[in-house]
Amino acid sequence: MTAGGRVTLGVLVDSLGPEVARPLALPRGREPLVGSPVIYDPEETPAGLDGAALLVTGRPSAEILARAGESRVAAVFVKPGTRDPATLAAAAEAAGTALLAVPPELSWGQLYSLIDALLALVGPAQDPGGTRAADLFALANEVARKVGGAVAIEDLAMRVLAYSTVEGQRIDDLRKEGILGRRVPEHPTNAEEYSGVLRADGAVWSYTPREFYPRLAIAIRAHGEALGTIWAVQADQPLASDAEVALIEAAAAAAPHLARINLAADEARRRRDECLGWLLRGVGAVDELATSFGLLPGEPLTVVTLGPYAGAADAFAAAHAADMLRTAYLAYRIRAAAGVARGRAYAIVAAEAGAPLLRRITLDTLARVSERLGGGWRAGLGRTAESVGGVPAGARQAEEALRAVCGPFAQEPVGAHEELSAALFLMDVDAALRPKPSLYGEPLDLVSGHDAKHGTDYVRSLTVWIGAHYDVPRAAELLSLHPNTLRYRLRRIGELIALDDPDTRLVLALQLRLSGATKAGG
Repeated sequence: MTAGGRVTLGVLVDSLGPEVARPLALPRGREPLVGSPVIYDPEETPAGLDGAALLVTGRPSAEILARAGESRVAAVFVKPGTRDPATLAAAAEAAGTALLAVPPELSWGQLYSLIDALLALVGPAQDPGGTRAADLFALANEVARKVGGAVAIEDLAMRVLAYSTVEGQRIDDLRKEGILGRRVPEHPTNAEEYSGVLRADGAVWSYTPREFYPRLAIAIRAHGEALGTIWAVQADQPLASDAEVALIEAAAAAAPHLARINLAADEARRRRDECLGWLLRGVGAVDELATSFGLLPGEPLTVVTLGPYAGAADAFAAAHAADMLRTAYLAYRIRAAAGVARGRAYAIVAAEAGAPLLRRITLDTLARVSERLGGGWRAGLGRTAESVGGVPAGARQAEEALRAVCGPFAQEPVGAHEELSAALFLMDVDAALRPKPSLYGEPLDLVSGHDAKHGTDYVRSLTVWIGAHYDVPRAAELLSLHPNTLRYRLRRIGELIALDDPDTRLVLALQLRLSGATKAGG
C-alpha cells in the first residue's frame, strides 16, 4: 500500500530485501507509512521527521531511538557494529519506532538513493483504481518464485524499477550494483544485449557479460511498443522448465504498470524541467517558482551545471545526471532544484559557491555519473546569487565555468566561476588567435626553427624557465642541468629573440601556453 508519496513499512522492507535492511524491531507492525529518508544530524534539533526514514550514520544508542520516537519517525536504519542488537531492539520497541539493521558494506548514500528511488517510483504511479507501482515488487517476487531465480524489472533506460527479494536466491555483482545504483552498470555489451531482447518475440537467453550468471530476459510491450524488460538470473540451479511461459505472463502483467509509470514520470519531469528553465532564465513569478522547489526567494543560491568532458549529453544522460545530483544534495539535507534545461543537467542549490561541502558533494557525484554514463563529466559553478533574482546571471556563469573546466586550461573536474578567470581569458585569446598566423609566428617560430635545424632543446628550456617564474636554479633543477648550462642556453636564445624585452617574454609565454608546449614541457 502507498499514500501521499509514502510507502508502507512492509512494502519498504520487502522491496529493500534482507540483504539491504534486516528488521530488528517492528513495534507497530508493517502498516505505518514511511516517507522521505533523512540523514540523522546530532547537532540539529529534530524537526519535520514525522513519518521519515531516519539514517543514523554514527553510533546508534537508546537515546537516539527515544528522540526518534518523540519525533514520530517511522523507521530508523542503523549499523549496530559492536552494539547489542537486542538492546537496540528493546529501545526501539519502547520508543514505538521500527528499527532496521544495515550491512556495514552498504554506504549510507546508497541506502538513501534506494529509499528515495522507491518513493519516486511509487509516488507518481498512484491511480484511482488502487494499482500501485509497488505492485511491481510483488510481481518480481512472484515471478522469481515461479522461475526459481532472482528477477529484475527495468525500463528502457535500464533503470531498475523493481527487483525480487526471495530468500535463498543468489545474485551476482552485476545485479547487486544495479540494485544499489538503481540502474544497470555500464558495460560494452549492453547495447547489443538489450537490442537482442527488444527484437525478440519471446524470452531469450543472455550469456554476456560472461563473467556473470546467465539471464533469461523478455521485453515488456503494450500495443507493440516496448516499455521495458524483465530479467531472471540463473544461478547454481537451472531455471524452471516453464520459465519462459512465466516471463511471458509477467511481461503482460507488468505492461500497464510501466505505461502508467512512464506517463506519470514523463509528465512530472517535463513540468519540473519547465519550471526549472523559467527560474534559470528569470521568467515568470520567480519567487513562487523558487518556493515550489523548497527554496527561499531571499536566500543565497548557487547554480551548478554538469556536462561530459567531450561532446553533448543525450536526453537520458542529462536527466540521470540531474537525478543523481538532486539525490546527492538531499542526502546532506541541502535544498536544491535539479533537472534538465537547455539539454544539460542543472541544479539551483541553497549554498554558497565556495562551501567545501558543496564542492565535495558535486565532485563525488561527478565520479558516479562518469562511472555509470562514461564521458568523464565535469561541473561548473556560478557565483553565489544573493537571491533568486540573481539566478539567471549565476546560470550564465556556471555555463562559462563548465566551458572552462572542459577546456585545455583548467585541471580540476569541478570549477567555480570566480576561480576560472585566467582559464576563460586564455580560452578567449586562443579562440581569437587560433586562425591567425601570429599564434605560431615570432618570437616562438624563431626558437622552434632553431631547434628543428640544429637539434637544440631551446623551446623546452624556455617552457620550464618561464613555468619556474624565470628562476634559473629552479628551472635548471627541473631540466636536470647545471644552472650555468641553462644561463648559457638563455644567452644563446637571446641572440635569436629579444629575451630581455618584457613584451617579448609576455608574447612568448602566451604562445607557449596556447600551443600546448607549456603543458607538454611541464
